[in-house]
Amino acid sequence: MRLFFVLLLSGQVWAQAVSPVPAPAAPETPTQVAVPAESEPELKFNGYVQSSFSTNFNRPSDGRNLYHGYDERTDRLRLDVVNLNLQYALDEADRTGFRLDITGGGSMPRVDAASGLFRDPYTGYTNTDFDIRQAFVSHTFGNGLRVDVGKFATHLGYELMDGVDGRNPNATRALTFTYSPFTHTGMRATYPINETVSVTGLLVLGADNFQDTNRSLSVGAQLNYHPTDDFSLVANFYQGAEQIRNDRNQRQLWELIANYKVTEEITLGAELFRAREQGLGLGGGTAHWNSLVLYWTNRLTDQFSLNFRQEWFNDPGGARIAPGAHVSGFTITPEYRITEDWVVRMDFRFDHADRAVFDRAGQMVKQQNTFFLGQSYKF
Repeated sequence: MRLFFVLLLSGQVWAQAVSPVPAPAAPETPTQVAVPAESEPELKFNGYVQSSFSTNFNRPSDGRNLYHGYDERTDRLRLDVVNLNLQYALDEADRTGFRLDITGGGSMPRVDAASGLFRDPYTGYTNTDFDIRQAFVSHTFGNGLRVDVGKFATHLGYELMDGVDGRNPNATRALTFTYSPFTHTGMRATYPINETVSVTGLLVLGADNFQDTNRSLSVGAQLNYHPTDDFSLVANFYQGAEQIRNDRNQRQLWELIANYKVTEEITLGAELFRAREQGLGLGGGTAHWNSLVLYWTNRLTDQFSLNFRQEWFNDPGGARIAPGAHVSGFTITPEYRITEDWVVRMDFRFDHADRAVFDRAGQMVKQQNTFFLGQSYKF
């Protein structure tokens, strides 16, 4: 009980803008033609904080939850992230605006910080708990075309980096999220073709690169189909040379995301992901990995929800999970909203692999079961 109250009290100063289920598209992407502002836009400021505690029933020898991303360290009380956001005149016709996101904390900045800013671009080492998650200048034209230049969140993924853009149905992140890009630096253009279809194109330095480590640019694209407020279908693509000092070997990512609000209480989601990269396979060949993730969010009362996630992640060549494995993970997340802005979540996560890739007290085994307790608060 003492731990529970420490978690709750530690979050009352900070927060995020909360949405029950993340939209499967970049949150700041315009979906309709911008309307000229009648008055001078305001400078907007908001924020988000998350603290947590997790434990691994395997009692791993190095105290790490293998392949978990943000909740890597076990048996520790953590201030995961404080995310502060400033934005001005985004999506307002014929105006130039900007967005700035800064983060600090012991979990998220150490994982999603881009190379070349607060992370060494060649060694991947970082010794700071601070990051500039997004920083870009944006101009929206009268026809709805919006152009962003700078560092921004990726267009890939059903799940997102918890922060002012929203929180995910589950407290921990799926393997698909952990091994996909977090941010890009470069240029992004989004155009709403009509009220139900929008397209996005990117020309960037690479995946999670603020400083490029080769002489090759990467490209990305998104087609977002949202015929109603209850359904959306998103197709994503990304390709580029991502290896250090290598302009030849290409990484290619394909993704299809669906989100359907069945009722006011139930939302279903799915993410189908496929990737390949040259030079990472056996004998220097092409490596392949793919995944399927299913989501079910059930809002039982105004304050209580029960969320489920089932994931299958296949990496036969060991490009992401050495020495290569097929991993399935099932996650149950009870969620309680003390207020609309103050949320407590628990994750019961059960991971299973077809090979011994998890650590149990110094021995490699096929299973890993973890528990996560966290809270977030917005302002």
